[in-house]
Amino acid sequence: MAKHVYDIAVVGGGPAGLSAVLTGKIRKKDIVLFERSDFSPKLQKAHVVDNYPGMPQITGKGMMQSFASHCLSYEPVVVKDKVVNIFPGDPFTLVTPGDVYEAKTVIIASGVVATALFGGEKDFLGRGVSYCATCDGMFYQDKDVAVISYTPEGEHEAQYLGELCRNVYYIPQYKAQLPKLRTNIKVLPGIQPKTITGDTTVEKLVTNQDELKVDGVFIMRQSDPVENLLPGLELDGEVIKVNRDMSTNLPGVFAAGDCTGKPWQIAKATGEGLVAVLSAISYLDKNAREEQK
Repeated sequence: MAKHVYDIAVVGGGPAGLSAVLTGKIRKKDIVLFERSDFSPKLQKAHVVDNYPGMPQITGKGMMQSFASHCLSYEPVVVKDKVVNIFPGDPFTLVTPGDVYEAKTVIIASGVVATALFGGEKDFLGRGVSYCATCDGMFYQDKDVAVISYTPEGEHEAQYLGELCRNVYYIPQYKAQLPKLRTNIKVLPGIQPKTITGDTTVEKLVTNQDELKVDGVFIMRQSDPVENLLPGLELDGEVIKVNRDMSTNLPGVFAAGDCTGKPWQIAKATGEGLVAVLSAISYLDKNAREEQK
């Protein structure tokens, strides 16, 4: 049975992503939205937003609820999972910890990573550094690993790794009462990871207090570095390089919002989301015409 291929996959449910989905659905496109973090927790924490036209003195939470309810009223497919990899092709393949999806075009609206990368994180990606326990856990059977998590979801990842690995060091970067974890999971609250080191593969995680001898380091953030999401995606510094139509250097891939750089403003994000989806639709229409020739 052939896998369903969406017209457009939107990665991220902040203002840019929701703007793209809304216009795309109005234009009758088949869209899947990947949104795992309850629609921009960062914006929802804003006490008052006073520079968005037509919404004076609105709270960040109120604004996001308004954006989300308007967008969801058009009933897009919503996947409550994080995209960990996008593979180019015709169609594109989007991988989450739970499933695999396909789409003709992709709009990246994933925001920015709120934390700096660890030393060695880029160097050891795929050689001991991973962002997905479900995807890569089997490589560490009967070995020692560390899990650095910025969200409570990391507890489930640690539990899963605890079934496979000899020892798991769980290093929460958030404050919460942790549930009872497996006996081979050692929780290290208050520890600050610094550097990942090794020769050809990961050998140690250096923290502000100690050095942990591990074979793998799993890092669980709200969003992952964009350069690790899609091979070959051109960056401008740490943000995605885009043209005025929000296209990237990869045909069929567009980007919008904070992941394209400053200013980090809501109006800029919603405008870019609109431009990105219109460009994606033009790309789809052009390809459809060429196929008919």
